[in-house]
Amino acid sequence: MFGYIKANKPEMRVKEYELYKAVYCSLCRELGRGYGPAARLTLSYDFTFLGVLLLAMEKDCPRFVKRRCAFNPLVKCNRTKNKSESLEFTSAVAMCMIYYKLLDDIEDSGFWGSVGKRLVYPLFALARRRAKKKYPEVDEIIGRAMKKQSEIERGSFEGTDRAGDPSAGALAEIFALRAPDDTSKRVLYSLGYCIGKWVYLIDALDDIEDDLARGGYNPIALKYGLKPGDDLKTAKLETIATLNVCVQQAGAALELLDIKRYYDILANIIYLGLPAVQKHVLGEDKTKEIVE
Repeated sequence: MFGYIKANKPEMRVKEYELYKAVYCSLCRELGRGYGPAARLTLSYDFTFLGVLLLAMEKDCPRFVKRRCAFNPLVKCNRTKNKSESLEFTSAVAMCMIYYKLLDDIEDSGFWGSVGKRLVYPLFALARRRAKKKYPEVDEIIGRAMKKQSEIERGSFEGTDRAGDPSAGALAEIFALRAPDDTSKRVLYSLGYCIGKWVYLIDALDDIEDDLARGGYNPIALKYGLKPGDDLKTAKLETIATLNVCVQQAGAALELLDIKRYYDILANIIYLGLPAVQKHVLGEDKTKEIVE
């Protein structure tokens, strides 16, 4: 979940966009409060989606108040008035995911290519320890998934479904952790899996040309036996078809959840935001369709 799960801003009503931004700002505050100023810099709309989803299922409606922005004291922004367990959980997920991604990048980049990442590693190692202390099950899920992902990438290629299963499965398990009952747990697992698979494939699609140029691991390139300079049209079109199925299944799961508020925001992200990102990755969008 790194930068792809965004709302389609032009299709949002003003009050929906303000609520969406309020959750974003609230999560920023929670990251700073729990993990220090540097953690705020890792904030993305991906984790905002998880925050909105969890807040949408809470029994009590969160209250928002105007407070000055930590980055720009001249501006006031809306954020939750009281401490939110949903956002505390979301920030812990963010820290664990970012830690393991940083660790993976360091291992893949070589010494000189990872100097910058090594400098910030101690900060995020500390943040991860704090997150693990609060939610050990989250760290265990992500750590296990990253280990499995590494094993799959070192082994023989068995298809994109197999390659993306650790990432999708990890997000499914994390979503399911917050389920209030068994029925919701199954639905949240399905939603998390679809979103996780979508993120894995859209990231591979976005990086395919760079991965081909530098010889990096890319499941789509492996599936179609692509080499630098090959025509990518068929691979892209067929991958988009799979991504569309993920979006449809994620939407079906959303409809089964007991959403108490923010449904329009969540529906916008899944039904409009994800397809807009797909167009953006393919270079088809002519205007800014997604939240920046």
